[in-house]
Amino acid sequence: MRLGTGATASIYMLPPLLRRLQRRYPGVEVTVVTGNSVDIAAAVVANRLDVAVVTLPVTSRDLTIAPFCVDPLVAIAPTRSPLAGRRAVTPRELAQERLIVYERGGTIRRIVEEWFRRVDLAPRVAMELGNAEAIKRLVSAGLGLAVTSAVSVQDEVRRGKLAAIPLRPTLHRRLGIIRRRDKPISPALQAVLGVLTPTRRTTA
Repeated sequence: MRLGTGATASIYMLPPLLRRLQRRYPGVEVTVVTGNSVDIAAAVVANRLDVAVVTLPVTSRDLTIAPFCVDPLVAIAPTRSPLAGRRAVTPRELAQERLIVYERGGTIRRIVEEWFRRVDLAPRVAMELGNAEAIKRLVSAGLGLAVTSAVSVQDEVRRGKLAAIPLRPTLHRRLGIIRRRDKPISPALQAVLGVLTPTRRTTA
């Protein structure tokens, strides 16, 4: 099976599901392809991918879409930051901080910029990166704050390496499972869908 997804889902959400798939169905082989949601959805429509987990919305009459999970976004800061103990942080407060942001074209970057635009503000961009791990390391080093997926920083927060601060107003993205509407449900595809579908929940 050819499974498409974004970088965050491939690193932080799918590994335990793929392990479960391997235990239950050792004969099913899965190739994971990563990319942005627009490109991944186009690959599913073109039948280059069998199924995908992407950020919604995705619009295509050729696709069937099912919910996967709700992924909250949070601000992250070094544990020594004055914001680390806050119950929530607003766009106006974050606009005063140096922000390490995802590179243009990514879904999280677009969602964060829209969050600022709602109150006629723009983030003060210090750096642009395409890798969540790099962003977390730079934040930990005190080079700026960031807004990222809550699930991507669970381990660092638990170990006291980073502080995660909720956003006000709240911000999240919805992920969905997509496949071609006319694609036959083979036993292998049914096995993959069966493992993905129970995760219809909030990630954090």
